Amino acid sequence: MSHSRIEYRRNLLTHPFYRRWVAGVLTTDELRDHACQYAHVVMALPRWLRSAAAYVPASRAGLERHARDEDAHIQLWHGFAEALGLTQTEVAATTPNSATGLLLKRGTQLSSQESGVGVAWAVEVQTPAVSAQKLAALRTHYGIEPSTGGAYFRLHSTRDLIHTAELDRVIARFDPVTLYAAQRTADTITDGLWDLLSSVNLAA
Repeated sequence: MSHSRIEYRRNLLTHPFYRRWVAGVLTTDELRDHACQYAHVVMALPRWLRSAAAYVPASRAGLERHARDEDAHIQLWHGFAEALGLTQTEVAATTPNSATGLLLKRGTQLSSQESGVGVAWAVEVQTPAVSAQKLAALRTHYGIEPSTGGAYFRLHSTRDLIHTAELDRVIARFDPVTLYAAQRTADTITDGLWDLLSSVNLAA
């Protein structure tokens, strides 16, 4: 859990899709579908961070640096997709499904307000634990190592501990009204991530 005075109220690792991933029973088509849909979130995160930065001037430089980090991680996600047999062109051409589209819409709307860092916080706070388990399963069940497509997960199993701590410090300075809004924002985005997982679970 976080020390920012907001918390995630839904553990994504309990979702059936991630349970099946960890057990190694997802089909390659399901992994590909997930890679294509979640790519939209990976690409949106830097934009959401830059949008939120405009509303917290004291933290703006740090959030913009965080966004540049995320810009660089997009290529790592493409490396994962390529390990599944997808080209960057195929990933880029994938239309968001309804769940992904709604998550993207909400992320854009909610990041454009004073409590907007709650969007990135919700995306990143569970990522270290999720990434570690996903990578372990990729290595055990799918033959994907950090050097052959799993680098995104290896990096995020540690890097997002730092990123979340940075966001925690921003959120901890919020007044009670903004803090409440940040919690609502985090809840909305976590629910959206859950729905995205549901949309690719047995969707292929």
